[in-house]
Amino acid sequence: MGLLSKFLKGEGAKVLEDVGKDLLSKALGNEAQKPAAQQSASSPAPAQSDYESDNPWDIMPAEENQYSFAGPYTAYFSGIFASEFPAYNVTQEPAGSSTVCTFRQGGAKALVVELKSEKSEANRLRTECSRAGIPYLRFYYDHEGWWNTRSYVVNRVRAALGM
Repeated sequence: MGLLSKFLKGEGAKVLEDVGKDLLSKALGNEAQKPAAQQSASSPAPAQSDYESDNPWDIMPAEENQYSFAGPYTAYFSGIFASEFPAYNVTQEPAGSSTVCTFRQGGAKALVVELKSEKSEANRLRTECSRAGIPYLRFYYDHEGWWNTRSYVVNRVRAALGM
């Protein structure tokens, strides 16, 4: 039975899973195709001390980030905004489960940054900013593997401000 006919007969999820495994196997070698139990039996996990990763997000970076900062994430972002963007008046206001940081220069809104949970699906603020022509950014404060390193935050804000 062909791939398309299997997909049309309701076996789409299984077909996509098989195709994904096949592609991953080809990209990473045959280890990726073995079931997890087989992998761990044939190649035990390395000790933490000799662990090296190809993914830089697996290990906390040495650079300051919201998780290495001694304080809440709101203070982390506030400190970066104050020290890196002193020409802007930046206010922080709670907005439900988010915190909204507004950059103003000469009284006009220059940028809106939303600090929000990855679980939030709200897009109202982003839509409002788009309609008003105000640049908008969001940073997720609880997304695993997203460190929000200082350089990452500064570079995104600079780009949004056209600096």
